Amino acid sequence: MQQPYSKLFLALTVAFTVYASPAQAVPSGYQQAVTDARAGRFDSALPVLEKLALENPGQSAYRYDLVAVLSWAGHHALAVAESRDLKLSSQIPDYVLAAIGKSALDAGPASRAEEAYRLLARRQPRKADANLGLALALLAQHQTAEADIQLARVLRLSVNNPALLQSASAALVARDEAGRASPFQQQLNRLGITETSAATVHAPAPPPTVANAAPAGHDEPAAVAVRALAASQASNGQQIREAENLLDTDFTLARYRLIDAALLANGELIEQARTMPQREARDVLERLRFDRVVALKDRKRADEALAQFTALEAEGEIPPPYVVNAAADAAMQLRQPERARDLYQRALASDPANIVTQTALMYAHVEAEDFSAAESIVGNMLEQTRQSAAVRRTDATLTRFADRIDTADRKIRQLAGELPDDAGIWLAQADLLAQRGLPRAAAARYNDVLAVAPDNIAARVGLADATWAQGDIIEAGRMIAALRSAAPEHPAVQRILRAWERRERPFLTSTATKGFGQGAVSGNDDLVWETTVYSGQTGNGIRIFGNHHLANAKFNGESASHERTGAGIEWTRRDLQATLEVGHDLRNGRDNTWAASAGWQVNDQLSFRARHESETNDFPLKGRLASAENWAPTYLHASKTLVGMAYRWNEARRVAADLAYYDFNDGNKRQALSVAWFERLYSGYGRTLDLQTAAYSSTNTAQDAIYFNPKRDTAVSATLAGDWQTWRRYDRAFNQRVSLTVGSYLQHSNVRQDDAWAERTYGWNMFEDARYEHEWQFGPDRSTRYGVGVRRFPYDGKYETKSYIYLNLNWRF
Repeated sequence: MQQPYSKLFLALTVAFTVYASPAQAVPSGYQQAVTDARAGRFDSALPVLEKLALENPGQSAYRYDLVAVLSWAGHHALAVAESRDLKLSSQIPDYVLAAIGKSALDAGPASRAEEAYRLLARRQPRKADANLGLALALLAQHQTAEADIQLARVLRLSVNNPALLQSASAALVARDEAGRASPFQQQLNRLGITETSAATVHAPAPPPTVANAAPAGHDEPAAVAVRALAASQASNGQQIREAENLLDTDFTLARYRLIDAALLANGELIEQARTMPQREARDVLERLRFDRVVALKDRKRADEALAQFTALEAEGEIPPPYVVNAAADAAMQLRQPERARDLYQRALASDPANIVTQTALMYAHVEAEDFSAAESIVGNMLEQTRQSAAVRRTDATLTRFADRIDTADRKIRQLAGELPDDAGIWLAQADLLAQRGLPRAAAARYNDVLAVAPDNIAARVGLADATWAQGDIIEAGRMIAALRSAAPEHPAVQRILRAWERRERPFLTSTATKGFGQGAVSGNDDLVWETTVYSGQTGNGIRIFGNHHLANAKFNGESASHERTGAGIEWTRRDLQATLEVGHDLRNGRDNTWAASAGWQVNDQLSFRARHESETNDFPLKGRLASAENWAPTYLHASKTLVGMAYRWNEARRVAADLAYYDFNDGNKRQALSVAWFERLYSGYGRTLDLQTAAYSSTNTAQDAIYFNPKRDTAVSATLAGDWQTWRRYDRAFNQRVSLTVGSYLQHSNVRQDDAWAERTYGWNMFEDARYEHEWQFGPDRSTRYGVGVRRFPYDGKYETKSYIYLNLNWRF
């Protein structure tokens, strides 16, 4: 077999012949340096090549040779530093590209390795080792979809080449990618080869006698200092990359120890570089400052990272794509998605095929609420990766973010059918089920993920959230406490922690409706104002509350009113919730009251509820008129008992039915049945269109009452409601809503004729209601909703029209 170093000798010789000036003789010592490099005597060859490169800055050949020999000698950090400002173009020889790729793959940055190997693979599309280098560089940047495409190409090109198959398998196993190494091992087995070579990839290994330190004995002190600074910069860059790897896996408070040390060293090196006048030192200073942008972003000091980036640009520097990406990431941390979008687009202009940057740009568009742009990017990614499973999963997630729930469900189901054992798809299914309001099904899927990946933080957070949604406050609290201990710095953990802590704070909700109109039944100038203040919820699922209810109206100039205060306790357990409250009327009879309620969620679909009120607020206010004493007992009131059930398929469809019984103190007994069917007709891009059909029927036993009291009645209606999220900025939003109700009402009443009671039917009469509403979300703790409406309804065959305004306030303090 040919000795590997003969390739180096040939490459160096040809390179010098091509790149040296025809008028310039080959310097003495060069041929010997090449000979030494060929023989693996790098400690002899490197000083000569370093000196030639320094003394002949216009001769690229010397620098190319220096980079190649540094890389082949294993001095990867120095090779990266020496080649940092080389623009990878058609002028760079293949052997230099291979050396740069190998060293950048070893010492970083992986983006530089990707750039070198990508160019080399374009030049030599049939060369498997160039494609393998590109695949390894992509894996180092977590660009798994494109890396898999490149590995498939490597396998095709090396299918009958045991050396290449062994090299690929060894490289992947060394990077903890045993799964991706498996196809290469299988092919080796087919060829009858069972042992995997430990050879390195893309360049021959140096002999064991090669010196480990870069020689510098022939250089002037200033050059030695610059080279040492460059080596320190390369080492600091590697330190930053190692810190980034730790940040990807460690979410404890200790995760910042490496990046803090790297930032400290970086600052010291910057100060050292500023004191050195050489041009080369200025180049090193530039690279140090570029690295600082990345490190500051990693340390979550986003404002400082952007300030450093802005200062570099103001000084005329042109940051490379990896620095532009870091600045964009910092802008995302500061919730500046438009600025991040522009920066990601700049980075993609230099590296349009970078999947990681494309994905980051997609999320910037999502956070800027530009879903059409985000979908366009994912479409390009799907085409680029030939519909890879990873990008299809991203596409389904984006569709879910855009509120296109049914489409997202269809995409995830299709993926799950094709890849039934993919835990990433299970996680996407669980997230979708949670969004659809199906926490038990979501919890089951999260548990599937955790069975194969117990440390998956996203699945643990999802399971805690789903457990909380089922009402199991104690178990959810235990899960969240464990997450706080294990991964307090994980973004998903921090989100659920903030929500959990909000639960412990008091909450106020208040709604007032003011009506205007003339009518014997509905009255005019009426007001209904309901306010409830809740305490924070304890770890046992208990909270107390106080409420106030006020209602008043005028009927033909005479006023009627009702006012009550109360207090109670709410108890929440898995699948169960119960309340018990007491109250006191502040007007009229000043009665003491009580109420109790319970709800049971059987599963994600079926639920039951029941409530009893000794004196309900849901009674005809007209019965409180002073003149009513001639018709009914003073201070009309009624007890109310209600039982109900609901069946919910998901957020887009549900049906509910309630049966209520009223026992008035004037002897009247009322029974009422209501049924409603809800259907979401459209959902997407912050817009929904809903249809609700309803039916209501009641009977009353009393033949005569001052309040509206038909013997029996029936109403059917359909409500079309549209919601438009007009503006959103993270957890702040503005929505507009409009609804229109059309129905028909049938009334049978007892009427007195000729001193006798007779039944009269008023037939079916249409009724309508229309309203327009604004809702402002001022963050997770405060929101307000207000609107106007008009209602027209037939009572005893006569229409009464009422306009109204309303205001709702929610405030957690």
